[in-house]
Amino acid sequence: MPNRRSLRTNRIAVLQSVVCAALCCAVIGVVAVAQNPSKDKLYTATHEQLAVVKIVLAQESAWNRGDLDGFLSEFKDAPDTQVVLGIRAVGMTEIRNAFHLNYPNHDSMGLLAYSDVEARELGENFALATGKYHLERSKKFGGSADGTFTEVLEKTPQGWQIIFEETT
Repeated sequence: MPNRRSLRTNRIAVLQSVVCAALCCAVIGVVAVAQNPSKDKLYTATHEQLAVVKIVLAQESAWNRGDLDGFLSEFKDAPDTQVVLGIRAVGMTEIRNAFHLNYPNHDSMGLLAYSDVEARELGENFALATGKYHLERSKKFGGSADGTFTEVLEKTPQGWQIIFEETT
């Protein structure tokens, strides 16, 4: 039969092993978090990033009002501005025609909801906006749709303007 002293020594050894194992797991966890920073971490957006997100949200608002021309007003009126909506449209005349052909009225436009919108500066005069969209509309007008969008914006004297957009 073991004595009290040996039981106490065994308990201390077991406790030390458990504490050591817990510390090792904690260190491994901290290293893993440091190597893979979470997208959920808060950060302070720059003024330029906020200005780009404001353009994206203005588009969403115009779309949901059924204001297609308001939606398109965020694009740079230039011959090399491009949109890919299944087909490629170049220049504002082609872009307007493509949007008006695909969305001739408010019912066909439905309601648009953007999510996971991110903006990133690409130097001093360019930025990238990405995110997801959900378009809610009746089956009669094409049904609901989900996808992603990518926009490249240029900082102009008139402010940030979209020079390229692709939706998938």
